[in-house]
Amino acid sequence: MEDDRIAHLEQAVATMQARGVETQNQNIETQNKLDALLATMANFMRTPPEPTMPDIPVQAGNPIKVRRTKPAFPPDFDGERSKGMAFLNSCQTYIRLCPEEFLDEQTKIIWAMSYMKAGRASKWTERIFRWEQLPENSKLDRFFDWEDFRNEFKKEFTPAHADSVAINKLESMAYYQKNRSLDEYLDEFQDLITDSGYTDPKTIVVKFRRGLQTQTQNAIATMGSGRPSDTDSDGWYEMARIIDQNRATNEAFQSAYRGPTTTTPRPLVTSNARPAPPTSRQYAHHIPTHH
Repeated sequence: MEDDRIAHLEQAVATMQARGVETQNQNIETQNKLDALLATMANFMRTPPEPTMPDIPVQAGNPIKVRRTKPAFPPDFDGERSKGMAFLNSCQTYIRLCPEEFLDEQTKIIWAMSYMKAGRASKWTERIFRWEQLPENSKLDRFFDWEDFRNEFKKEFTPAHADSVAINKLESMAYYQKNRSLDEYLDEFQDLITDSGYTDPKTIVVKFRRGLQTQTQNAIATMGSGRPSDTDSDGWYEMARIIDQNRATNEAFQSAYRGPTTTTPRPLVTSNARPAPPTSRQYAHHIPTHH
C-alpha cells in the first residue's frame, strides 16, 4: 500500500511539472507575439500617413449615375410595306444596344408590337393577341422567338416579290449607269443585289462591270497593277470610286487652265465715218445732160 501511494505521488508531481513546462512555453509564445505587435505599432508611429482625398458627401436624393449613350426608340409603324424594313432594323438596333432591357424573346416581340399602333399594323397585332387569348392557345405563344417574329413580319410588311423584281431588273439593261453619277448607280445596284439574294461574288462583279460606264469599266479592267479580282465586289466598288474621282478631278483641272478662245475682231462702224467716193458709173448717172 505504501509503495502504491508513493508511486501515485510521484505521478502527480510529474504531471504538475509537465503542466508547468507547458504553461511556461505558452507564456513565452504570448510574450513573443506581444513584442512583435509592439514593434509593428512603433514602426507605424514613425511612418507619416499618406495624404488622402477628403470625402465628398453624397446626398441621398442625388445618387451618382453613369451616363450611357442610348439609341433612339423605333418610330410608330402603320404597316406600309415601303417602311417595313426600316422599322424592323430600328427595333433590332435598339435590342442589340440595350440587351439588358429584354428578359426573354417574348419581351422583345411584345415591345416591338407596342409600336405598331395604326393602319394594317394595328390590325395585325390585334389578330395576334386574339389568337393568344383563345382557350386552346392559353399556354402558347404565337411566335417561338424573335427570329420567328421577324420572318412573319417580313412576309406581312415588306414589299411582296421584291426578289423577283430585283432579279428581273438585273437581267436587263434597266439598271445600267448610263448618264447617272457613280454614287446613284452604286446605291441602286447594291440595293438590287440585296433584294435579289445574289451571293455568288463572281456573278455580282460581272453584273456590276456590265452596268458601269464603258470608260470606267475599261480603266479598271486594263489596270497594270492593283486591279481587283473578278470575285472581289468590294474591290470593284472602291476602284470605281477612285477612277470616277480621278476623272472628275482631271476635268476640273482642265477646265480651270484651258486658254481663252481667240476670235477675229470685226471692224467698228461709227456715225462719223465718211462715205466712200462714188464709182464712175454712179458719177456718170448723176451728171446733168444739156440739150
